[in-house]
Amino acid sequence: MKKKIIAFILAAVTAISLMGCGNTNTNTQEAAETQDQTAAEGSAEADTGAEETANGENTYQYTFVSPLVSHEYWIDVEEGIQAGAKEQGVDVAVLGDTKVDVDAMVKYIDTAIASKVDGIITMALSPAAIGPAIDRAVDAGIPVVLVDTDAPESKRAAYVGTSNYDAGYEAGKAMIEATGGKAKIGIIRGTIGQETDNDRIKGFEDAIKDEPDMEILTTEACNSDMLTGTQKAQDMLKAYPEMTAIFGSEGTGAVAAGKVLEEQGLSGTITVIGWDDTDECLDFIRTGVVKGTIVQKPDFMGRKAVELLTRIKNGEDLTETVIDSGVTFVTAENVDTYKDAQ
Repeated sequence: MKKKIIAFILAAVTAISLMGCGNTNTNTQEAAETQDQTAAEGSAEADTGAEETANGENTYQYTFVSPLVSHEYWIDVEEGIQAGAKEQGVDVAVLGDTKVDVDAMVKYIDTAIASKVDGIITMALSPAAIGPAIDRAVDAGIPVVLVDTDAPESKRAAYVGTSNYDAGYEAGKAMIEATGGKAKIGIIRGTIGQETDNDRIKGFEDAIKDEPDMEILTTEACNSDMLTGTQKAQDMLKAYPEMTAIFGSEGTGAVAAGKVLEEQGLSGTITVIGWDDTDECLDFIRTGVVKGTIVQKPDFMGRKAVELLTRIKNGEDLTETVIDSGVTFVTAENVDTYKDAQ
């Protein structure tokens, strides 16, 4: 994918799979060290705001602050953003780490503010931490559109993404159907405290709470790291031999569980419901290791976010500021056709 890079790039990623979320200090420190230099370089180019193109139309300079640039899901969001940028005739630079680090995200947002970009797209990994940075951007005259995870108490202009509670509820109903309403469940989530995961798990819990033969045994965090996820899955299965089902509330959990089940010869004995349509997850669905997965629409999120920013910059008052991008539940029956319907 060819990106239009305007003023700065702080993170370049070549790996599609996650490289680990254990130590986040290195990238954050590097971001802090380069922030002042980057902001100075970016300001000279971005001071003028919208620039005139050859045909007289305005070209705006936006920044996408990604929480995890190496993750397949966020690569899909970025591809949607770049496709939207091409459609709208704007430029989008990308900032982000290969490790989940909310402090680094705040620094990247502040860098974009200092560079006086025309708009920012990001996600509220932690609304309490990201919210003040969003407000600083808006106070500086820079509109912010959020994708995937909202911070409704902030000054953000709009949100495009999944209704995570509703999608989690759908995952819970799918688990009931897949297990016949009888299951002892382990949950592998992303990051402790992340609002997205909180909403998904709450929806899942509410969906199954009236089922007398369904019980959640444990919830473990993998920090969206595959190695951590596989270790958590191994530990859960060892600690709870009575476990009959696993719910992965983000893109790592179900795949990590699938790897462990396959290695231990337990495929088909544990019902696995996942999240997102990574290639590995889809392959596990085809082979029966994973029962199904909740699929979001990251490409739509990215395209729509760019569209909304551009409408705002062109002086339009948005009448709809919260847009539910919707989800699809993918199983073996529709794994090879669901994209045609999206």
